[in-house]
Amino acid sequence: MARLQQDLPLRTAAGFVLVRRKATGFESAGFESEGFESAGFEYLALTNRRRSEPGLPKGHSNPGESALETALRETEEETGLTDLDVRGDFRRELDYVVRRRGRDWHKRVVLFTAVAQSGKVRLSEEHSAHAWLTLDEMLDALPYEDLDRAVFDAALFLKDPALFALAPATESEADRYLRSLPHATKGLLGHLRGAARLARRFAEALAESGKRVNAEATAVGTLLHDVGRALGDHADHQRAGLIHLRKTALAPYGFACISHFTKGARPKALRSAGVARDVVADFRRLIDLRPLTWEERCAALADACMMQDEPVRPRVRFADLRRRYDAPDLIDLQERQTKKIRRKIEGAIGVDPIQLVGLK
Repeated sequence: MARLQQDLPLRTAAGFVLVRRKATGFESAGFESEGFESAGFEYLALTNRRRSEPGLPKGHSNPGESALETALRETEEETGLTDLDVRGDFRRELDYVVRRRGRDWHKRVVLFTAVAQSGKVRLSEEHSAHAWLTLDEMLDALPYEDLDRAVFDAALFLKDPALFALAPATESEADRYLRSLPHATKGLLGHLRGAARLARRFAEALAESGKRVNAEATAVGTLLHDVGRALGDHADHQRAGLIHLRKTALAPYGFACISHFTKGARPKALRSAGVARDVVADFRRLIDLRPLTWEERCAALADACMMQDEPVRPRVRFADLRRRYDAPDLIDLQERQTKKIRRKIEGAIGVDPIQLVGLK
């Protein structure tokens, strides 16, 4: 990278990993955290007319433009789509050398991610075709490894359930991995295994009621939600756990690392409850906080029912947290969010999930 920056002229570009909701097209109703149910996403691939290869909507920056301004302008020019919901602080930079007119250039492409809310694709002359592809189709189609990785990272950020099918993990495999970590104590393993059992039961009840939820993925994610503690990082275990898992084959199952802590609370509420601004900003860069999936709800509720390695009612768990931690505003927020999650699951399955698992 140092050679690229120092020796070659720089050209910048920007664009989007652009998605739409699968099956329901551009319908956005219910996409926010209180009603999010997703069959996954479809990813927009544009076929370059000159090179006949698929790629993303992107293009070169004009003088004075920010990267996001370039991405929005180029996407409108290349696809006609303007009703875009830019998701969080997702940003990836790709650097490589291109040769144009007999000269080498250092090219930097900044990619964001957005959900297309409405409109039909209208191609510019630069492209000959387009397709909305599933995640596995998109990863197979893209011709360059760096673009492939950017799409995969966007899918992780968006919590696309299609990730669970790419390289499925079982609870026993996750348990084996967890036991290999240096601070996976007997007490911590008991806490995580107990939470995984509860979360699976919640997820199975939701699946029986017709909700789109992956019970195995729920159990795996819940089992791994305190991976940061198993690594020895207690104060910052949410970020540490997710960042660690992103480097492993268990990357799709790191969703609960942060959501078991936020329990669906928005950034503003987290900051008001005393969570440091930089921590909340990192959460937003790592994963989309706005929608809360059923898998996340099950994991968050299950964590709220575990006091060490014993299942208890949430009020008992939060009373214990108040005795042990001097963070009353944050614990109050987590308890309020837990009540919302509990009501949401009860509304779906027709019974209080706490009663379902036999807690009195």
